[in-house]
Amino acid sequence: MAAVTSRNPGKPYTEFQEQDLIQPHADNQVNLFDIYCPQEVCRCKLLLAKAATQVQREKSKLVLPKLPLAGPTISTIEESPENQKSTDEKAPDSNNSATADVNAEGQDNAPQSTEELQSFWRVTDMMAFENIGFSKKLPNGIQFLSCADCDTGPLGFYDSNALRTNKEYLIALNRVRYHDRS
Repeated sequence: MAAVTSRNPGKPYTEFQEQDLIQPHADNQVNLFDIYCPQEVCRCKLLLAKAATQVQREKSKLVLPKLPLAGPTISTIEESPENQKSTDEKAPDSNNSATADVNAEGQDNAPQSTEELQSFWRVTDMMAFENIGFSKKLPNGIQFLSCADCDTGPLGFYDSNALRTNKEYLIALNRVRYHDRS
């Protein structure tokens, strides 16, 4: 009698080149493979092949917020010391002034503030998912997406403040597994 495999059939993102996950379809790039939970022991299928389009969106919305801790006084989980150190090193010193980035004509030479972008799978209808979980809504309207079976996440996010016509559910390409049927 053959043993039944209980392992997730998907392979991690790191085993693929990003372009190998994408299939051109009309004017869009769609997911070529079924998308699974990132946990090897979880068999939850999140999306079927060709159910989502690839887009570039702000990476910062997928960052976990500081969480309040229970206790006699409420505090928050701060960034790790390495992150605080790099933030402190980037802080301007007293020799730099706000006018340092202005050229002779009075034009601002400072780089435009651009959000770091990341590749996501975009779905416009939550019913397109095979299985997905949602976190509670944060004060900024963001809801994190997770595996509905094992609660692993965040895998992506949904901005509930977006206009009805711009509704999109985003799953990060690098936070899930892919079943290439090999």
